[in-house]
Amino acid sequence: MIILRKTRFQEFADVKELSRLIAKLNIPDREIKILNVCGSHEHVVCKWGLRQLLPFNIKLIPGPGCPVCVTPQEDILNAMEISKGRDVLLATYGDMLRVPAGGTNLRSCGGNVVAITSCHQVLDLCRKFPEKKVVFFSIGFETTAAPAATLFSVDLPSNFFFVSSHRLTTAAMESVMESGPDAFVAPGHVSAVMGKRVWEGFSNRYRVPVVVAGFTPEDVLLAVLLILKQLREGRAEVENIYRGVVRTDGNRRAKELMNRVFIISDAKWRGLGVIPHSGLELKEEYSERNAKIVWGWKEFEDREETGCICGSIIRGKAYPSQCKLFGNKCRPHTPVGPCMVSAEGACNIWYRCGAW
Repeated sequence: MIILRKTRFQEFADVKELSRLIAKLNIPDREIKILNVCGSHEHVVCKWGLRQLLPFNIKLIPGPGCPVCVTPQEDILNAMEISKGRDVLLATYGDMLRVPAGGTNLRSCGGNVVAITSCHQVLDLCRKFPEKKVVFFSIGFETTAAPAATLFSVDLPSNFFFVSSHRLTTAAMESVMESGPDAFVAPGHVSAVMGKRVWEGFSNRYRVPVVVAGFTPEDVLLAVLLILKQLREGRAEVENIYRGVVRTDGNRRAKELMNRVFIISDAKWRGLGVIPHSGLELKEEYSERNAKIVWGWKEFEDREETGCICGSIIRGKAYPSQCKLFGNKCRPHTPVGPCMVSAEGACNIWYRCGAW
């Protein structure tokens, strides 16, 4: 099937044709749960109203696709403690400043915290404030772990320190199998780093179709169509329709950098608990830069405000609109849970796109 992209009207025609083919290939006597683990995919689904184009039995479900949302409160609370040192400047990405933890957030905790948009800005801060211990609170999936690893390829300033709160998306997909998805739309950006092959073992082990997709309405609908075809034929394979960006083995240089700097460890996820082999920690050779070692790391229990169901949303067990706080007490400018903070969070996306 050829997907035309010459004009906006042709794009709409493609969406209409894909919707027709999906309806023709649908399996109406069963519920089909297709889970995405990418906030950008959820944004496309909501912005273009793709759920309304699908048969009622096909459910597109948002999952743990927001790195800010799954960063555990333990890491945020420890970062707050570190930031309160008089000689400390803690740097992290802007969305992290607003994530609720322990009744406050990094922006309001009284610490010395600055927002950055690129990990390499941390080195500029080190040079600008040589009297400060600059701590980079580095969060995210493979897409931000790879750039963060490049920091260790240069001569680091003596006042540079690092907190790794990086998580592996492949492990998240395994953890949400309990919610019973029939198939997955794999994250395009993560796949650009890790490659198509990284999903093959997962698909074989759990016997679920996986489609690596891009970020247009046609891409998402084509992924649904290919999933239906696999389900009808009794197949569970990985298909890649984002070939212009995603290679079979991904970005080898990026993976080499990550492997040189990080080791895989068990890690806590907000909403998912501890997942084996799901986190990235600095290797021992970088221990003098590891803020978790230099400052010490305390254990905290994740406790969401009463009524917040972000945990269920992250696990793919509930939609944002099922939360009683959604759109009432919890809104983008007054977030109660992490899923309402970031533009990648399902609650934030649903609110901004009016999907409720």
